[in-house]
Amino acid sequence: MKLRAAGYTDVGLVRSSNEDAYLVADPIFAVADGMGGHLAGEVASGTTIDTIREFASAIAKDDDPGAALVETARAANRAVYEKAAGDPSYTRMGTTLTAAIARDGRLSIAHVGDSRAYLFRKGKLEQLTQDHTLVAEYVRHGRMSEEEAKVHPSRSIITRALGVEPDIPIDTLTLGLQPGDRILLCSDGLYSMISDEEIAKILASTEDTEAVARQLVDAANQAGGEDNTTVIVIDVEQDEEGPENQAS
Repeated sequence: MKLRAAGYTDVGLVRSSNEDAYLVADPIFAVADGMGGHLAGEVASGTTIDTIREFASAIAKDDDPGAALVETARAANRAVYEKAAGDPSYTRMGTTLTAAIARDGRLSIAHVGDSRAYLFRKGKLEQLTQDHTLVAEYVRHGRMSEEEAKVHPSRSIITRALGVEPDIPIDTLTLGLQPGDRILLCSDGLYSMISDEEIAKILASTEDTEAVARQLVDAANQAGGEDNTTVIVIDVEQDEEGPENQAS
């Protein structure tokens, strides 16, 4: 299998700065959405993506790339936490992280916060990650419906983020990939503005990976653009057969 990927980010129509950061470094991809005071969110997300970029080559070559990605996420958590401890203006800054590595026909994900990973396969959209938010926990425990969660005033409260504590649990998952799969990584600026149904419609609209990424961000802005929006679209394709594998 081979991959085709594109990333796109936009500040939106309300915010004055973009606290999102992303990495497209095939076979490693990551989205981080920072939080904190003035510039602190940008520092947290940027530090996290820089850490993953620094170790990307080692992760890709590791015998267990999924485990290596998780360890790098932990290293990013320590880097953000230590930077916050060394500067009062960065106190309690943090960031989400949804990172993935695709190798040997499998996708491994490391996840903290409320950015998301989706799988779009055969016309169906599936959310792969769980949001670490207060309302998501209420929904999982039956205390609130998904419809109520979408409009709840506390829907943006994150319960887990990189950099806030010296060590945090990191969600992991691995799945097999198929030719034709389309993976979406995104910050909450996307799904907070447009529905999963609209996301699926856009993902199905064209095979052009870069065009889809831009269309998703444009749709979030057309719906109000209340937050920064970042997306990475990863298409899984069948390797072309070499001459030695072609039938005569």
